[in-house]
Order: sequence, then C-alpha cells, then structure tokens
Amino acid sequence: MITFSRITDPSHLYFDKAFALYATSFPQHEQRLSLSQRRILSHPQYHCDVILSDNRFCGILFYWEINQLCYVEHFAILSSLRGQGIGSQAIKIFLQQHPHTLLEIDPPIDDISCRRKQFYTSLGFVENPYSHLHPPYRPHFMSHPLLVMSFPDVLLPQEYQSFASFLKDVVMDSVF
Repeated sequence: MITFSRITDPSHLYFDKAFALYATSFPQHEQRLSLSQRRILSHPQYHCDVILSDNRFCGILFYWEINQLCYVEHFAILSSLRGQGIGSQAIKIFLQQHPHTLLEIDPPIDDISCRRKQFYTSLGFVENPYSHLHPPYRPHFMSHPLLVMSFPDVLLPQEYQSFASFLKDVVMDSVF
C-alpha cells in the first residue's frame, strides 16, 4: 500500500534518505541548496513528502499548494524500484487527493525526456502551450526552459499566470 509521510524538519526518520535520493535524481541546477531546502520545510504551503510502499521508503514527492492547484516541484522513485509501477501508483493516489495539479518537465528532446513526458501523459497530464522559464535554484545558473504539464486539463491563462507569479514570489523567494 502506498502512503505519504510529510517531512517538516530534519529529524524526520526519512530525511536523510529523501535528500540522498533528491541529490542523485536531479541535476544540480534543479536542486535547492541545503540551507534553502531546510528553510522551507516548515512553510505551510510546502509539502516535502516521502513515498512509502508498505512502510518502506521508495521515493519523494515535493509539492506546493496554491489555492485549489498543486505544483509538483520534485518527484522521484528509487532507481532500484523504477519500472515496478510504484511511481504510477503514487501519482494516481496523489491526483485523487489533489485533482488539479501541475508540474514541469524538460522539453522532450531525447529518449529520457520523451519517456518522462509519456509517463505523465499516460497518467492524464496534458501539455500546456505557455512558454515557461524556470528561475535558477542556485547562484551562477541561468533560468531554463521547461514544459508545463497539468492534470486534468490545460491551465487557463489566468491559472498559468497565477502559478508563474507564485513560482517567482513564493517558491523561489527562499532560494538564495
């Protein structure tokens, strides 16, 4: 059975495992600095969740609540468990609890990014038409283009603009 456990401080049982997976699953330019990550753990709109399967750590799902919308900032499954359906199960359960969700992915230009897009499309996410640049998480990096995908429908222009403002003003506020 898939469950989620929220981390609100570094003393959480799965904190070290969660951030070890975070560090190996995302390129450095897509990761917060450690101090920034620790600082936002207690933010009321931020959820730093670990994914458990039968009480065994298997992944992370970090997201923000923006009114009725959820923004999945980071999602990863342990590499040893990929391809077993745990990620799909976790996202399906998450979407039942958060029926209006968005996330960003790399533009589909290579095999990995194309498979990632297909994974989310198979779960009901749709591509949005908005030109989107994600601000840098670390100094000396540049903003980078990402594709916005949403569930279950394309975001209305005002929804996208609300997200973009939230990303800039809240999510990225504690980065440096």
